[in-house]
Amino acid sequence: MGQVIDFGEKKKTSTLVTARPVEFRWGEWASGAAWLCARSESQKFEAHRLEARRLSGHSHIQWLPNHVKLDGGCHYTARALFRHRNDEGAMRRIYRLAGMMECVTRGVSPVLRSDLLRRIYDAILEERKRLQVVWRGSADRFLLPLYLHHGVVERLLARLVTLESLKELFAVIDQETGIQFDLLASDYVIYVPVAFGLPEE
Repeated sequence: MGQVIDFGEKKKTSTLVTARPVEFRWGEWASGAAWLCARSESQKFEAHRLEARRLSGHSHIQWLPNHVKLDGGCHYTARALFRHRNDEGAMRRIYRLAGMMECVTRGVSPVLRSDLLRRIYDAILEERKRLQVVWRGSADRFLLPLYLHHGVVERLLARLVTLESLKELFAVIDQETGIQFDLLASDYVIYVPVAFGLPEE
């Protein structure tokens, strides 16, 4: 479970929460959704933040980086990743679980139209319980929205179409979510609100 963080100390030091396996940084807002930024955008933004805070009596942030707001199902995925931010194995399992959720809610496959669907749901429920991950409300997307130029955003769903066995389905989910997690770790930064550091209700 997430630990309570000393926000007073946070304000005095770097915005960095963790650099690896996924880089998390504190945002400038108290609550709400996290942001997903390309690493290059984050680097420019952090330079701007530092410069703004050097000005005597003035620390106004004049511009924001290009980013994607992580709302809907992505909000809960981001919260779960943040909670397990020091455990790469758990983070990869969360991302795999998000991929499974994506498949059963948006995917088209012979496997998903068979009685094997019950076994997929059982696997999802078991893993959700182990990782203590819950998606609430009208969650739609579960995998974080990586930029299209990576060529992986819809590939997971596209690969489902011809699958005919549960073994193949889980193998494809493992491969594609592993690739996406590696990209998330290498090319992106997640900015989180202060509320992410508080115990979850």
